[in-house]
Amino acid sequence: MSIKEPLRTVLEKYCYIECYNLKLIKDILSSGRPVPYDAELVKAQLKETIEYELISPEEYEQLTEEDFDSRDELQAWLQELWDELP
Repeated sequence: MSIKEPLRTVLEKYCYIECYNLKLIKDILSSGRPVPYDAELVKAQLKETIEYELISPEEYEQLTEEDFDSRDELQAWLQELWDELP
């Protein structure tokens, strides 16, 4: 998979279809602590992923079980996630 750490773990843990929790993602990334995740690195990786379309719908589904019918739908979702981050 081409998804870098720690973004991969954040998506897997907090965007999993059965336990998706945007508030928790925002709280973790806005805590200012590098533990458990380096917030600036996660945000930079997400931005790069969106900009260069680095995640395929199949890769995203393997991590989260969320099914997107097209790359455009996935890109729109990732942008929505980015827009919500602190």
